[in-house]
Amino acid sequence: MGKLNYFTDEFSVIRLRNYFDSLDIKELRYELKKFINQYLNLTEEQQFKYAEYILVICRRFEDQIDKETEKNILELLDRIFLQNNLKTDISQKYKYLELLYFYLFRVDEYEEYSVLFKDYSFFLNILDSIVEGKIENYMYSSIVSALISVFYRVFRMTSFPKKELEYLEKRLKKFINVIYLKVEFKTIDYWYFELDELVSIFKIEHLETISSYYINNPQSDYVGKYLDFVSRHFDDIIEDSIAVIRKIAKENNSDIIRDQAIKLIEKYDKDYLNEKSDLESISSLDPNQLLVQADKIIYYIRSKLTVDAKDLKTIGSFGHYTKIDTLTNFLIKADWKDDNKNENDSKVKPPYLRLTNLKQLNDPMEGRAIYDYLGIDSTFFHNYQTSNVFISSLTVVSDSLPMWKEYADSSQGAFLEYDMTYLEQIVAHQSIEFVKIHYLDLNSGAKDESDVGKALDNLKQIFEKMQEFEGKTPLSDLAEKLKKISYLFKVKDYEYEMEYRILINLDDTSVKKLIAKHNKSLDKNKDLLKGKDLLNENYLKKEEIGLETFDKVNYNDFRKYIVLSPKDNGRYALFVYINLAPLKYSKVILGPKVTDADYIAPYLKLANPDIEIESSKIPYR
Repeated sequence: MGKLNYFTDEFSVIRLRNYFDSLDIKELRYELKKFINQYLNLTEEQQFKYAEYILVICRRFEDQIDKETEKNILELLDRIFLQNNLKTDISQKYKYLELLYFYLFRVDEYEEYSVLFKDYSFFLNILDSIVEGKIENYMYSSIVSALISVFYRVFRMTSFPKKELEYLEKRLKKFINVIYLKVEFKTIDYWYFELDELVSIFKIEHLETISSYYINNPQSDYVGKYLDFVSRHFDDIIEDSIAVIRKIAKENNSDIIRDQAIKLIEKYDKDYLNEKSDLESISSLDPNQLLVQADKIIYYIRSKLTVDAKDLKTIGSFGHYTKIDTLTNFLIKADWKDDNKNENDSKVKPPYLRLTNLKQLNDPMEGRAIYDYLGIDSTFFHNYQTSNVFISSLTVVSDSLPMWKEYADSSQGAFLEYDMTYLEQIVAHQSIEFVKIHYLDLNSGAKDESDVGKALDNLKQIFEKMQEFEGKTPLSDLAEKLKKISYLFKVKDYEYEMEYRILINLDDTSVKKLIAKHNKSLDKNKDLLKGKDLLNENYLKKEEIGLETFDKVNYNDFRKYIVLSPKDNGRYALFVYINLAPLKYSKVILGPKVTDADYIAPYLKLANPDIEIESSKIPYR
């Protein structure tokens, strides 16, 4: 295009975007700088006329614009739009809020954003327009969603002065009280629940609207956030919410969501299984009814063995055993310089928690214990049983001779204790589960009096009853349903390990939804301004999937997160990596047969000065 004047009627926003898209990174940065400088040198009248140009291009190429420049642009637009308030259209308001929202991800200091939230700011001007009923058109919901998302970012800012935050909190609560009856709750559900966790915006009069939405939408995308909300306000709202919770527990397709709902039901009345009406009538049930009851028990067991992030500290410290080579080369590493500019070099790449495919664990009997306990043999499975469950094992036993021998290079390795804050952050993610292994006695016949043990007895009764129906009995269906809990059990011989597991099931409905949303947001980013309507709340950044993408495959579904590691003779190991935060450990215990600690401990301290290093207390020769 030669030496361009970008701000003429000759160029549309789309044409400008296409031009910038065609440039290499060096040219792009140069032309963006020229584009912005030209805009800043326009008259105020022209700046208002071409405001959409700067909003769209800056949002599209935000990563290539330094945050000081973006700050100056936002402050200029704040002033220009206020001066031309009556002429500023709804689309400009939305695009401004969108740019502001993403800008807040880039800044930390109050001075970097303070002007944009003063009492006379354009942000609060838009807010007043909603509160005073001046915006009632087709984009009302989009503006409301954008406003509440910006509020969410504001209340995440730790540098905001307390007095200013208190003022904004009052404005926010007034805004919520106006809009909660005017918009479909789906428009604001994610932001409402996230904000409520930060500011406590909930009022009891909101509950009818919230409950009405979820009783009619038990499969809603953010039903997990709703269940967290009920848990926070449990004493105040559970009586009026229990019917909604029961419906979610019955109808939602996600194992993760049903676990959450069942835990709330159990906390309320400890009667999810409705034992008197259900379990005593097993003898009178037909095959399909038996299968329904079995499904209910399976979900109950699952909920009993799932641990919430907030409960981790009450259990103790968690860690795992490993080889020294793995420890120093992959888990705790020095900050090496990337001379080869190879981001995949294991020396320079940050370590992330690795989860292994369930079918590729060391124990060849993995997942079989529950079937053996119930008396279900492998003939019920006609084909090889694959799995998209990935796990990482942990233990609360930090200095055990049998485990040193089995899992730590014959006692020459180390035990690594996870940093608790890191672990809580990982487990709190909506896709990640933390479970406790239950150990089954297959030989002695001793009765298991735990809640899980009693539920298993009921499950065994159902299986025995189902066998009476011969060909009419969907035994293979029961065997299939047991896959949901098969990885939660081991035989009692391993009870000394006291194992827990971090896991992700890529087949879970809620995980699939999150992946689909993530892919959709990437597609929207690619197709920005290509004639598609992006003015909706789903475009704004919400929760990420939290997994590393494996860029050596062409898949665009859940498979793109599965790392393929070649082994000998055409075999492949399958892993996923949780990239929510780099791996962090608080303690290392060196094994009883480690004889060269002086070549290990100093390196670990150099790589992580805060880490504690101990030697095993077990005498060993």
